[in-house]
Amino acid sequence: MVSKTRLIVSDFIVSIIWVWNGALIKMFVFKVLQMGHDSRGEFMRQSLTVVSLFFFAFLAKVTKGASFNPLAVLSSAISGDFSQFLFTIGTRIPAQVCFSFPLGC
Repeated sequence: MVSKTRLIVSDFIVSIIWVWNGALIKMFVFKVLQMGHDSRGEFMRQSLTVVSLFFFAFLAKVTKGASFNPLAVLSSAISGDFSQFLFTIGTRIPAQVCFSFPLGC
């Protein structure tokens, strides 16, 4: 089993990458490729978003369970034992949510 510290750090890093992913895709499509908010630009943005979802699924497999989504982690914790639930509520979810706030934790 993956060590708990490594899992917490992996959750935090994957969450940071997830937050920046959306902004970088928009910047790439609208600024670098110079596609406006017409149908071509939106199609390109959505296509890159789907590709990035496959990338994050790959990251979850490589890191052995890291996630950017607190609800996915919570659903697996509810179906587990009580110590796993406390670990998830007390450490994993705050590590994922911490970067999502504008000012940090």
